Amino acid sequence: MNPNVNSQHVAHIHIDKRLYESPTPTTGAALYVLAHVPAVLQLFKEEHEHNDDSPIANDGTTVVLKNGDHFRTGKPEPAGTTIYVNTDPVVWDRPQISYDELVKLAFPNGPFDDNVRYSITWTKPDGSEGAMLKGGKVKVVDGMKFDVRNTDKS
Repeated sequence: MNPNVNSQHVAHIHIDKRLYESPTPTTGAALYVLAHVPAVLQLFKEEHEHNDDSPIANDGTTVVLKNGDHFRTGKPEPAGTTIYVNTDPVVWDRPQISYDELVKLAFPNGPFDDNVRYSITWTKPDGSEGAMLKGGKVKVVDGMKFDVRNTDKS
């Protein structure tokens, strides 16, 4: 235990099955330093059930920890995944994309007023399809296609 850390805002976490204590919130960079993660490896937060582990950036991004969180190190993920938004290729560097992010990629200048609604459908390379609602997210795979359309409510 580190006596220099305030116990009210300390989380006990595991990185590669080794117990650490860290202030929370913290940063991704601080977690890399805490666990002495080599530069050739990336830190991932282990997720439960069928979700993929989430990569932790080695930067100043805030990370909120909970007691018992588990992290692992591994090879870095590829630089990005190519998706297509209204046929335009986009290199996406996160495992998921949200409804709002897709709308901004498709229509960077809007309109974003209350009279415009967007519909989003997606198709994965394996042929599976789906639709996204406002507030939704979807896991991206390489070659995934998104069709983003706007319609006037009137």
